[in-house]
Amino acid sequence: MRIAFNYLIELCEYLTVQLIRISKRVVELARSNKYSKKVQLLKSVPGIGTLVAIEMLVELQDVKRFSSADKLAAYIGLTPSEYSTGQYVRHGRITRCGNKRVRTCAVEACWILITKDHRVRAKYDKLKRMKGAKRAIIAIARNLMVRIRRILLNNEPYASPAVG
Repeated sequence: MRIAFNYLIELCEYLTVQLIRISKRVVELARSNKYSKKVQLLKSVPGIGTLVAIEMLVELQDVKRFSSADKLAAYIGLTPSEYSTGQYVRHGRITRCGNKRVRTCAVEACWILITKDHRVRAKYDKLKRMKGAKRAIIAIARNLMVRIRRILLNNEPYASPAVG
């Protein structure tokens, strides 16, 4: 029993050292010439820190490759699935095809964003009443990714949106 406990302590210490080492590498990457300006632009969005900004930038690479915001949303998997027969069209759950890491980062950032930006919160509350909390946060995440695309294309920091 004592051996297992000592092993767990050693494992925890090892993993802590590795986490610190990796965190330092991420910070170095964020300060590099290639990413520093873009990281600062993304950090202007409430809810996005250095780690999330780097993850999004590394996964998306150049946002210019997405000719439209819809194509970016589809790449991330934040578009609704569609079931159509004849004249009837029904939208279902999000496709979940695409980049799970960026989708997860966007949704997690949105939970913080709705606490910091009152206009986004108003939009979230409106959607929440109509469709429920989970669908509302996914809609906000899709909207955030569209705005992140625009931030990176225009090289302008985040600005609170108009209520809509």
